[in-house]
Amino acid sequence: MSIFGTTRAAIDPVAIPLDPTGADRAAQRLRSAARRDGFAVFTVEDAHASGPQAMASTAALLGLGRAYVPAIYAREAQRFGYDSDGFNTISAAVTDSGHRYFGTGAAQGFHTDGTLEGIGVVASSLLWFERAAPEGGHTTIFRATEAFEVLRSTHPAAAASLMSNDALTRVATSFQPQQSTTGPAFADLEVGLRTRWADDGNEIWTFNGESGQLRELAVARMREYSRPGSPFRTDLEISSRTGLLLCNTRVAHGRTAFHAEPGERILLRGLYTSEVR
Repeated sequence: MSIFGTTRAAIDPVAIPLDPTGADRAAQRLRSAARRDGFAVFTVEDAHASGPQAMASTAALLGLGRAYVPAIYAREAQRFGYDSDGFNTISAAVTDSGHRYFGTGAAQGFHTDGTLEGIGVVASSLLWFERAAPEGGHTTIFRATEAFEVLRSTHPAAAASLMSNDALTRVATSFQPQQSTTGPAFADLEVGLRTRWADDGNEIWTFNGESGQLRELAVARMREYSRPGSPFRTDLEISSRTGLLLCNTRVAHGRTAFHAEPGERILLRGLYTSEVR
């Protein structure tokens, strides 16, 4: 696994073995990495395990429960590649869903999963790279809550503008008419500071009104914190048959553009309402 665009050292995936004792130790390593960094990379030693099996067994080890399908997708689950276990396949081979990114190789900016969900609902995400793109498609991670704490310490009024109920509108463009949800970009919850940060073209920031100028400054600073070379950003080149655990309310993620023929890049995704403990 290679890592670039960051000052952090290379990341070796946590290998989850077949035996229960070893698997429990691996789960502890995953939890530790997730608590520290907001994400963790893993593999499974069972070479015969399917993608859904790898996802389900990892979720069970971490106590995440059953995969959650957001209501907006549950109404048309097959259209968006969801199976009966709540995992959706993201691949150019899937019938075109009209989703801006699911069936394309376009670069995607930073976002948190659960476009129309409130802060804290989609707490964790599991991604399984059954087949990585032959070219491009690197994963980008932005430790948004860590960056926000810096903003809050240096520009408290600007940071506060991102916590108001009118700060950020996220838009689901796959539907006609388009659907949207407006709310804060960051919130202090009982479990700590959490986010629904989005900067992928499906967001609308409220820059008018009393807090408009402060919010514009805050968004600009946060975007600076997410650029390549920032200590809050990690870029990963993830290999085939490798998984990624994301603390979805602490970090945002995206991807670089990629080229892949149908079937060459296959990604499975599971969303969970439980946090990694």
